[in-house]
Amino acid sequence: MEYGEFVNRKDAMLILGIKSTTTMGKYEKDGKIKVYRPFSNRTRYKVSELIAMQNKR
Repeated sequence: MEYGEFVNRKDAMLILGIKSTTTMGKYEKDGKIKVYRPFSNRTRYKVSELIAMQNKR
């Protein structure tokens, strides 16, 4: 699957291998994942940051 610069929550969870939206929420709250809203008020995540985070794990 090819991703653009930003992805939605579902795709971000696939990249990170996270199965729970609760875990994503905790990562956001703790500042581990930065949330962007470049397209109106929709939550998006930067692919390069997700990949960097995945590589650290």
